[in-house]
Amino acid sequence: MSVGVLIALDGAVESEVVRLLDAPGSGVRVVRRCADVPEVLAAAAAGLGRIAVLDAELPGVDLAVVSRLRAAGVRTLIVTAPDQAERCRSLGPDVVEPAGGPTALADAVVSLARRGDAPHDGEAANGPPAADKADRRAAARSAQTAAGVGVASGESGTAADVSARREHAVPAPGSTPDGPLPEGLLRDAPPPGRRGSADESGTGAPGAVADEHRPGRLVVVWGPPGAPGRTTLAVTLAAELAALAGTVNLIDADTEAPSVTQVLGILDDASAVAAVARQALNGRLDPTVLRRLCPVVDGNIHVMTGLTRADRWRELPSAALEVVWDVARASAPWTVVDTGATLDGDPDGSYGPRRHEATASALAAADVVVVVGAGEPVGMRRLVMALGELADAELLGPGTTRTVVVNRVRASAAGPSPSRSVHEALARFAGVGDAVLVPDDRPALDRAFLQGRTLTQVAPASPARRAVQELAHRLAGERPRRARRRGVGALLRAR
Repeated sequence: MSVGVLIALDGAVESEVVRLLDAPGSGVRVVRRCADVPEVLAAAAAGLGRIAVLDAELPGVDLAVVSRLRAAGVRTLIVTAPDQAERCRSLGPDVVEPAGGPTALADAVVSLARRGDAPHDGEAANGPPAADKADRRAAARSAQTAAGVGVASGESGTAADVSARREHAVPAPGSTPDGPLPEGLLRDAPPPGRRGSADESGTGAPGAVADEHRPGRLVVVWGPPGAPGRTTLAVTLAAELAALAGTVNLIDADTEAPSVTQVLGILDDASAVAAVARQALNGRLDPTVLRRLCPVVDGNIHVMTGLTRADRWRELPSAALEVVWDVARASAPWTVVDTGATLDGDPDGSYGPRRHEATASALAAADVVVVVGAGEPVGMRRLVMALGELADAELLGPGTTRTVVVNRVRASAAGPSPSRSVHEALARFAGVGDAVLVPDDRPALDRAFLQGRTLTQVAPASPARRAVQELAHRLAGERPRRARRRGVGALLRAR
């Protein structure tokens, strides 16, 4: 039985390649000559072919397209100029074939067909098992770290592909491999007192690159709807980890209500997370490009600003974000990701991007998941339900650490002994016995918001800040230095 081929090439070469592939005994058959990438995707979704042959110069050939073809059970062969082979390989196709004569290209297609009908790495049409994804991500990070480069393929390429890559050329200052940066992302070195500027050199603050033998860790802050304080905790936790590690990436991946820029007082002329995702889709993202696209706050927090509108969520496909997570790990010891609250339900069989796949991608890639709830009756109920929803979704990997944080704990909402009440409720209804409690300190938080600064800077003695500081030490595996002060319970009862 012949293997169906979808082909989208330059017209001068395509006709001869089709003639060679349709020759008797080749074992393959061209079932559709496509005019563009959308037609290839439509034919793949309809199950018309098992191999797609794409010209790298076609508009839209990127990491997301290769991932969607793989999800449909279609192998991909990309034809490209020799000087673009490394970039195309980072997109994760099964084969990258240098442009040449039609005979060599036809032979490459036949060779790919003889490997079998399923996508590489044994993936089924609905994608690989979660364990296989995690194994490949770990292998990719290991190969990338050993090579000292930041280009990673996430699940879209094999470990052999990753280890074979060479470091991309560094773009000129003020530009990316795609050309000049959009206005609003290019910021010169800040004058004294100016905040939210990108590092012009692209090297970041001292210690900006993670230890080449020790990839950084990804901390994802998630929680139920109802504004429990996810963004506030993410920003404060990033500041505390930066104080410990020297530099931190802070990524706003909330596709529902992104607000990191408002909390930190950054002028979001453009979305850094969308720009970084585009570089990842085109196979051009490395730590240098990532740091150049992210404004810097407080000297060592690289902020990947969020989407400017919620309806731009399609600009953050999971295929691109998986690369972003790996490159972020390679660029800093810690990366803190602020996510939306909603998790997509079970797949409904539809083909295409899902509304909340950015949140799902972050949770699946996380080393640590911090689940945040509010310390009042409605917030506690939502937190308990969210913990059950997270467990049912089965998104977290086997090595992921889950930490529960109850925010804005106060006696006026939780009774005369708020700490005990919260701990008892979580132990009884969620089986959580080690939650971190963050006391409510609205005056200090209001000052921080008004000034567009972190709580760490504005109110270092705040009980809320001290609780997050202890959380940062806990995640880093360090024992915090405690000053002589009243206990958290006493502070809460006093409010």
